[in-house]
Amino acid sequence: MRDKILEATAAMLVAHGTQAPMSKIAQRAGVATGSLYNHFENKDVLIRAVYEQLGQALERALVGGDDPSLSAQERLVLYIENHIDFIWADADRAVLFEYLSNVPLLPGSEVLESFQGPIDFIAQLLQDLQAEGWAVAGEACVISSFIGGAIRNTLKWERTFGRPLSEETRDQLREMCLRGARAPQPA
Repeated sequence: MRDKILEATAAMLVAHGTQAPMSKIAQRAGVATGSLYNHFENKDVLIRAVYEQLGQALERALVGGDDPSLSAQERLVLYIENHIDFIWADADRAVLFEYLSNVPLLPGSEVLESFQGPIDFIAQLLQDLQAEGWAVAGEACVISSFIGGAIRNTLKWERTFGRPLSEETRDQLREMCLRGARAPQPA
């Protein structure tokens, strides 16, 4: 029941923002309003749970898909591939992610807490690549935001134009992310 409520809340956030009343969320989830309140005392708690669920899903996809036996460069490629898969696999989740990125409904510290696992993972990976001289110098959070934003925005437009995710587009997106993260190479 909790998952049905969170799924309904996510859909209502995308469709109506925070204006959707709890009764409409309960109706969409197919539960009584009282049952909704048994799981979540108010809308703020419910919205926090949506962030947490999205953060957990992202962590499973990006961190859970990691293979520590690979080199740092190979792990970055895998991270980018997993990120592309995560955003492309579920159009509704991609819209929710975009909405929550553009219209934060929680204080920044709480948003960061929900996504701490993936944030820490990519920061460490990029720092390792910087130490090897492979990655561009600078803040790891800026580099990782560039990669994530490039993936989300590109795939949003592919969907908008009604195009499937082709292998050529996937390869181009991956290579552009890698080039954006890579330190300048001597001529």
